[in-house]
Amino acid sequence: MAYSHSPARRKYTFVGIDPGTTIGVAIIDLEGNPIEVFSSKNYSCSDVVERIIAHGNPLIVASDVTPTPSTVKRISRIFSSSIHELEESLAIEEKIELTKGRGYKYNNAHERDALAACVNAFRRYKKKFSQVHRKTPLDVDVEEVKAMVIKGVSISDAIDRLIRAKEEKEAEKEMKIWGARRKESGDKQPTKKGSERTDENELRLSRRIMKRKDDKIEMLEELTAALKTKLAEKEGELANLHSQVATLKTVRKREIEKTEEIIRREKEIKRLKEKLKEREGENAELRQIVEELKGKREVKVKGGKKIKVIRSFSRNAIRDTDRKYGLKRGDVVFLEDGSGGGASTAELLASKGVAAVIYGKELSHFAAGKFFESGIPAFSTGEIPLLLKEESEGEGRGDFAFVDEQLLSEKIGEWKKERKRGKRGEKYRTLYFK
Repeated sequence: MAYSHSPARRKYTFVGIDPGTTIGVAIIDLEGNPIEVFSSKNYSCSDVVERIIAHGNPLIVASDVTPTPSTVKRISRIFSSSIHELEESLAIEEKIELTKGRGYKYNNAHERDALAACVNAFRRYKKKFSQVHRKTPLDVDVEEVKAMVIKGVSISDAIDRLIRAKEEKEAEKEMKIWGARRKESGDKQPTKKGSERTDENELRLSRRIMKRKDDKIEMLEELTAALKTKLAEKEGELANLHSQVATLKTVRKREIEKTEEIIRREKEIKRLKEKLKEREGENAELRQIVEELKGKREVKVKGGKKIKVIRSFSRNAIRDTDRKYGLKRGDVVFLEDGSGGGASTAELLASKGVAAVIYGKELSHFAAGKFFESGIPAFSTGEIPLLLKEESEGEGRGDFAFVDEQLLSEKIGEWKKERKRGKRGEKYRTLYFK
């Protein structure tokens, strides 16, 4: 949205920028009046610069956040303008307050943020600008004084410089006019009195010009000396800062190395503690098994075969029995509850090389099929009943049981014959091998 202000009347401006996918730009004059506020998704940096140039020379480029975004810094460098640095980013309430009045208008949040940044920068100089208006003579350009004040020159020095510059221009103009007139009257011979007056005027003008030049040279020499002193101070500060940075880097490096070593050791301690806890658990379990074995009297049943009890048909129960008593080739095991396992659980038990399985509750078709495929006979307690089941102290459930050895042998023999003839396991083939 453009405002009807002629950029030719406003040589200097304040510019606020809200960078991003949609860039917002606001431009106001040195009186705080709006010149233009706009936003666009398609504007490049060069497009923004071109539009800013159309309204004059920006003295200040501002943002509503800190740290200052790189786009804002880049545009300020293009114009050699100062950046209005913020101690903290502007809050939404502040931005709304800053953009009230004076005919400020915006269409979206991007334009509002740019305008708020612009007005906030102007308010920093508002009081100083009021002093400029009071102190500046009518024949001195107020905007030039403001521009010099923004660049760090005092009001009085700015006024003096502009007055001297104006006088120098007037003197040079007079010299040019005098030279032109003398050239026009070159063919005429001046009288002696007229010649003396002409020489006096010329000498007076020359002296005035020389005086202005000498003053300017003196001022520039003072400025150069001041800048050299300031440069030396800055170089000393920079060297000191470099030294401090080097010291901080060394200290920081040592702290990081120390921290890394502490972290490494803590990880190792944690690992060892976990390993110790694991070993302590294993030892406690082994001690319990030893105590159980020490206190258990050997039980014998006439005609009975001792088999190992697995309390549930699960991988954990199988591994628990294997860890305590070992499951080896030729063992016969009793599954107290055969209903919980599937094909993968049956495969785990088969991998231990057991010779036969007796189960309490009905096996799943998948488990029975896997036992059949692996050549392991599986019988219910209805087919081979338990003769005796030992009881262990504390838990009330035994880890060993007894079955009729002769009956077991007969059942295994029959199972093998039926399997060879293809009768036994027909129902498992249908379900498992389809």
